[in-house]
Amino acid sequence: MRELFRLPNVQAARTAASYQLLSKEALHFMGVDHIQRSLEQKQFEIVFKSGDPDRFPHLKAYLQGDKVWWIVVGTTMYPQTPLLGKEVASQVLRHARTEDAKVFYAPLMFINTKSQNISLPSKNGRFTVLFDGFIPVKCRPHP
Repeated sequence: MRELFRLPNVQAARTAASYQLLSKEALHFMGVDHIQRSLEQKQFEIVFKSGDPDRFPHLKAYLQGDKVWWIVVGTTMYPQTPLLGKEVASQVLRHARTEDAKVFYAPLMFINTKSQNISLPSKNGRFTVLFDGFIPVKCRPHP
């Protein structure tokens, strides 16, 4: 009887171990690329794209006749919600004043529609993006 109950556990372990997961950086860059495509579809010109998840803003975009947009991208796997830290918001707002830029936060959640575990960031996954739009960042920066 014990052999019968051990077999499913061993198979489940092999299946879980066979997943190759995306790193947090790879997930972040998927989000930045999604936002970049979204902005380009709205006729924005991308002026700057950060190659570092910890360097803010992640994107600078310009639409003729408007101010430059500084965009901070937050990415998570569903059901977690990406949050913008107060320190990051304050830092970005302080530096955005030098370019008279508008600052926006772009929170994205990814759902793995190819896996039974929709929150699994596997490399062979097929992802759906949940993005409700840009959130203006308006807290007062520290001097």
